[in-house]
Amino acid sequence: MFQKIKKIMLVGILLGLFGGCVAVDPQGRGYSVVVPMGMINSTLAEKFPVNEKVSAGLVSGTLNISDPNVMGKAGSDKLGVGTSFKFSNFLIPNGITGTIQLASGVRYDANSKNLFLANPMVDEIKFQNFSLADKLPKSIRDAIGMVVAETIAKKPIYNIKKGGMATGFVRGIDVRNGQLFVTFGL
Repeated sequence: MFQKIKKIMLVGILLGLFGGCVAVDPQGRGYSVVVPMGMINSTLAEKFPVNEKVSAGLVSGTLNISDPNVMGKAGSDKLGVGTSFKFSNFLIPNGITGTIQLASGVRYDANSKNLFLANPMVDEIKFQNFSLADKLPKSIRDAIGMVVAETIAKKPIYNIKKGGMATGFVRGIDVRNGQLFVTFGL
């Protein structure tokens, strides 16, 4: 009798774990699996920091982008992305640091089996040294946001094949209620 109860409890626990990670796709394409944010962030951490050139009019410099962090936005069909940056040039050799918050969708590249951020939009830019940031022309501040968004969008955030998922049956990628779902079907 005790063994039977033990087996029923084990099956219940497994179904609970499985049910928490897998859901039926609301569009009827198949079953959806949640991609954990920890896996996304560890994939991105391997790709950063990076240095990019920034140019706007007569002002140019180097932008160091580091520490990207993807998080879910409850009730949203977008992911939130936060990252740090440091802009420097010959006039500001020690640089101006700051943070950027982005909102982004997700896209899937069937050839590489990678997920990427899609069309990240700048929500907010904060400069740590406001006295120096005020000296930057608006065009360079806007260029910093655009370069960060474009750079992060080029880097894969997750590889489905490395994640152990069956790549031939991917029917959709979407963000629902702040969670990233991969949908599989026949």
